[in-house]
Amino acid sequence: MSLFYSKYFGGLGSIALSLSLLFLTACGKKPDDASAAAPVRMSERVALAVATDPAYPEIDVPPVWASDGKLVQPKDFREMVFIGAPFTPHGLNDGKAGFPEFHNVYVQPAAFKAYRATGKWPEGTMMIKELQLVDDPKGDFPDGSRIAPSGRGYFPGPVNGLDVAVKDSKRFSATNNWGYFNFNHAAPPYLVEAANKPVEQCAGCHMANAHEDMVYVKFYKPILTPLPTLSIAKK
Repeated sequence: MSLFYSKYFGGLGSIALSLSLLFLTACGKKPDDASAAAPVRMSERVALAVATDPAYPEIDVPPVWASDGKLVQPKDFREMVFIGAPFTPHGLNDGKAGFPEFHNVYVQPAAFKAYRATGKWPEGTMMIKELQLVDDPKGDFPDGSRIAPSGRGYFPGPVNGLDVAVKDSKRFSATNNWGYFNFNHAAPPYLVEAANKPVEQCAGCHMANAHEDMVYVKFYKPILTPLPTLSIAKK
């Protein structure tokens, strides 16, 4: 093609020939050379971009540990899979609810898929819980609820804390393989790193009361369970 342009278009052809030679040089070996590297497909590029850790082979976004054993705040956790939001308001607990906020809970995509496939949470699973206050603490009624266009209820307001539970049987064998971390119960910004909480502050309650593998999984089953699908009738 470049020689064709050289014959009929003079200088322009020379430029085209030079560009062709540069292209061949950049490409390296011929396509029929078995040792030439195959092009990376888009799906593979995405996979390479995801963080990996040999300690957690089933996890796409693994927990990150500081040199002193503290957990680094999970990055972009709101982009992970949302599995539920348990809620125990003050108004229904005589003003003494231990956790009066919505508990917006997220897990890594790979952990979510693994649980659906096996019914087990893999090593490296992070249960990430961001706390969210009601929008009006006083409400319109004694129980703290208020009226909105959709009806009477409780409605989400500002976020107010971050907790993370990590499954790691080597680090947390003494507490049924899970460690618990608090990045502050206050408005953001949250802490960059957090230490594992004492048993009596978090793990103890899960050990005594959790439904399955230290997780209150019944609260999340409606989303963990795949949606039923309707088959299209054949004509």
